[in-house]
Amino acid sequence: MSGRALRTVLPGLLLIAALALLAASLPAFGASRYAQTLVYYLAYDIVLGQSWNLMSGMTGYVSFAHGALAGLGAYATVIAMNAGWPVPAALAGGCLASVAGSFVVGASSLRLRGVAFTFATLFFQQLALLILRKLPLSGGPGGLALQDILPLALPQILMVALAALATAGVLILRRSRLGIRLLAIREDEDAAAALGIGVTRLKLGVFCASAAIAGAAGAAHGLFTASLYPDDVFSVDVSLTALAVPMIGGMATAGGPVAGAALLVGIGELLQIFAPSLHLVVIGALLLAVVLFMPRGLLPFLAAPLRRLSAAPQPAAERGTAP
Repeated sequence: MSGRALRTVLPGLLLIAALALLAASLPAFGASRYAQTLVYYLAYDIVLGQSWNLMSGMTGYVSFAHGALAGLGAYATVIAMNAGWPVPAALAGGCLASVAGSFVVGASSLRLRGVAFTFATLFFQQLALLILRKLPLSGGPGGLALQDILPLALPQILMVALAALATAGVLILRRSRLGIRLLAIREDEDAAAALGIGVTRLKLGVFCASAAIAGAAGAAHGLFTASLYPDDVFSVDVSLTALAVPMIGGMATAGGPVAGAALLVGIGELLQIFAPSLHLVVIGALLLAVVLFMPRGLLPFLAAPLRRLSAAPQPAAERGTAP
């Protein structure tokens, strides 16, 4: 990244660091357990959204596998912890398990396009669920519990740090040459290939990178929940959340998943009080509204008038010249 591009993203990076430090300091400020849990799930949705955003938002390949990739990270981490691994090694093992899963599905399906690729990732989601239900190592349908009791602050701080790092990574990527190549694939893959971009290799690499982020989110979440059940961990709801967060907030942007996660978590809390069974219905309605009226997402939609205002020519009197 050039010095000019770095100066452009520096204010955003400082803002991300400040918000992450504030969120991680909530226990020191005496925040309630409810507030800490709310911030944790906000960070969790941000990490899931950024992982999906890195792959699908930047390349246009819509994936339903990110929930399963996060689930692989969660299971691998808890299994490693129960085997006596230290926490850092267990977390790394969870990320590697997700990357391995993404390599398998990516190498076999990234030559597909459009709906065919989406269905291939959905098949992987269901296949992972069936396998985990049968494996004795994973506890089968009865689930798996973490044997060690860890401080609750550990996964909370870890998830906030992951949200900050993932958001900062997408922010930097958008200003880099690699980001431009990924966006070129999204706009016209054949033209990108004609320009000499190794599209298949690049798609597989970014898919594995996004899987590492999803796996890290799942690994931290496994430590937070301390008990895993395959039907919950590999639920399509998780993949739908990973998809909805950037689609609602704004795909291929760093701030879009943050805005989308904040909106979904806020609505989710309200629905827990008034209509807990309507969660998926509301997410579907939001996605439909975004597709119809804000195809670029909420954040770009709100930023567009400000951008037009700042680009408007100034009157002569404001420029300091005579009318």
